[in-house]
Amino acid sequence: MAKRAPVLTELRQQPERGRARARHARENPCFQAAATLSCHFVTEAPAFSVVADVAIVKGETPAGDRTWLSFPDGTARRAAVHVVHDLPHLVVESVFGLDDGLWGTLAAGGFEPASRAVTRRNGRIRLVTTVPSENTGPFDDIAARTWPAYAVAKAAVNAVLNRWGDGPDTPDGVRDRLRRTGPAAAELAARLDDEQVRVAAAGVRRLYRDWAALPVGGTLRATWPVHDSWLRLL
Repeated sequence: MAKRAPVLTELRQQPERGRARARHARENPCFQAAATLSCHFVTEAPAFSVVADVAIVKGETPAGDRTWLSFPDGTARRAAVHVVHDLPHLVVESVFGLDDGLWGTLAAGGFEPASRAVTRRNGRIRLVTTVPSENTGPFDDIAARTWPAYAVAKAAVNAVLNRWGDGPDTPDGVRDRLRRTGPAAAELAARLDDEQVRVAAAGVRRLYRDWAALPVGGTLRATWPVHDSWLRLL
C-alpha cells in the first residue's frame, strides 16, 4: 500500500471534556489544552526531506499558544514561538532555502533558554525575534551563531508580507525590498525566481487562514521544512 504523502496542516479539535473544562477555559485564558504528539508526518516523508514535526496548540489568547517540535528519533521539545510573527517564517524559510533562519535554529536547539522557560511555566512567551544583547535572555550559542542568517530570513519575511505597503506585492517588489535591506539580503534576492516568491506568498496566506479557522484547543500540524508535496499544491 502506498504511503500517504505528508501534509502541512491537520486541524484537530480536542474532544469535549465536559462543562467543568469549558467553565475553566472561560475563567482562565491560559488553560492547558491537551495535545498528542507523534512523528507521523516526519517518518512518512522521504528520507532527509523533513527535520521535525511541528505541532501548535491554539490557546484562548496568543500567550496561551503552545508549540512543540518532535523528531524522527522519538524525542520532542517545546519551543518558544510567537505564532502570528513566526508562522510566515515557516513557509518563507522553506521555499527560499534558508536553513539557519528561525525554524532551523529552533530545530537545532537554539533559543533554548526561552524554550526552557515556557516549558517550566505557563507564562507569557518573550519574542525570540529581537536583536541579541545583554538583556535578551533567549539567545544562546546556537542562536548567536545563526543570527546573521536569521536577519536575512526576517528581511525575507518582511519583504513577502509587506505590511507597510512599501511597493508592489509582486516578485519584483519583493526582490527590491530585499535588496534595500543589505548585502546578504541582496544576494538572496538575486537568486529568487518569480515562482519561489509566488509560492512563499501563497503559503503564508494559507497558513494564516488555517490558523484563523482553528478553534481554541485545536492543533495545527506542520513540518520543518515545509514539504514539497504541500508547496506544489499552492
